[in-house]
Amino acid sequence: MRVLITRPQDDAQRLAQRLHAQGHACHLAPLLQITPTEAELPPLGDVRGLAFTSANGVRALAAKLTHADAARWRALPAYAVGPQTYAAAAQAGFANLTEASGDVESLAEQIASHIDRSMQGSIVHIAGTHLAGNLQALLAAHSIPVEKCVLYEALAASQFDAPTQAAMRDHGFECVVIYSQRSAHIYVALMAQIEAAMPFKPVAFCLSPAIAEILQAAGFATETAAAPHEDAMLALLQNFAE
Repeated sequence: MRVLITRPQDDAQRLAQRLHAQGHACHLAPLLQITPTEAELPPLGDVRGLAFTSANGVRALAAKLTHADAARWRALPAYAVGPQTYAAAAQAGFANLTEASGDVESLAEQIASHIDRSMQGSIVHIAGTHLAGNLQALLAAHSIPVEKCVLYEALAASQFDAPTQAAMRDHGFECVVIYSQRSAHIYVALMAQIEAAMPFKPVAFCLSPAIAEILQAAGFATETAAAPHEDAMLALLQNFAE
């Protein structure tokens, strides 16, 4: 199948490699551009663990760890929202890792069940400027303090680039992969700009039902992964292709 990938550039390239291995033809059209912020990390002595809700957060923190305390940061208990974030954290050298099931609710449960209650300090949520879910509120129910540290910004695309528009007009794509609710809203807005020139609409392959609802409301056909992680998305694409 011809697959349009809308993830940020680094994540899109990794996903494209996996889809190419399945025999799909991929075109990258990132809807979000990841840029670092100037935020400073909190004092290490105030941190009892790290919460990662995206691989972008992992990479943003790793880019900050160029000082003498880098090894101590990487040794902290770290909680990853799902498999992709877990893999990114492991690759970045975070060794004390726990993996959740792909959503912020399961991440909060993993933290609450694994945290060392004898430690002082806060869980530091390494975040972007736009968040899905409220980890701070979920952990407040377990009396676990959370400090949000915004280390990156995800800037929305204002239009599809010229190669993407040409590909859509010339042959179209059987499917588009959407991984977040924010990306779904951006995709709907950008498609409205060029929809009249397209031969057909791609089927939107969505990582969660909440994402699918946004696309369905805008008139797109959707398929939803069985679980909110990339392996389930790849299985869905492969089954659809067959």
